[in-house]
Amino acid sequence: MIAAVARRLGVAGVVAAALLAGATAARAQGPGLGSPRGALREQFVQRYVGKKAPDFTLTDLKGQDHHLAALKGKVVLLNFWYSSCVPCRRETPDLSAIYRVHAKDGLEILGINLDDLLMPTAGHSPLKVFLDEFKPPYPILMADENVFDLYGGIPVQPISFLIDRDGSVARLFWGAFPGATFEKGIVAMLDAPAPPPGHPGPPPTTPNSKPAPHAKPPA
Repeated sequence: MIAAVARRLGVAGVVAAALLAGATAARAQGPGLGSPRGALREQFVQRYVGKKAPDFTLTDLKGQDHHLAALKGKVVLLNFWYSSCVPCRRETPDLSAIYRVHAKDGLEILGINLDDLLMPTAGHSPLKVFLDEFKPPYPILMADENVFDLYGGIPVQPISFLIDRDGSVARLFWGAFPGATFEKGIVAMLDAPAPPPGHPGPPPTTPNSKPAPHAKPPA
């Protein structure tokens, strides 16, 4: 797992982790299910898609709390990334453009930054450089261990969860994708009829479905 590699190596492994993330994301868009990465992706699809997104509260860079459950009724994209990740940098301008167009239609994007977990000794200097360069218009939240584990240890970066208006995961974007791919999935969710009041939706994920955190990557 990239996260585990970065944790063991600390700041000395940041560059290596970034290169590994780039290679992983490039492969992640189309691995066969017989490959270790394909099997892991399929496990994530089975665990999350069609089920309630795990709830959380995280703080943005201005100190404001953001509670996922409070966004029910909107289409939400959770985008997990870190500042030295090349594929993350590549997709951010497209996500920013999509947000600017569709926020008025009920879209919320939460950029969940992993620097404190994957680059704990680097401080926030890389994040500041990233934000100064890309200026994402949506909230940037700082991930904690709880969210990291709730979302399966984030085995590939970037990874994005598209959540429908009822709070269920509708689609998993495993790795970096072109803006057109994101927008197609987002628009489909925005155009879908809203669930009726009181609709319970799919059952929530069960506690025993949670994998062991920081598991070793497939060989």
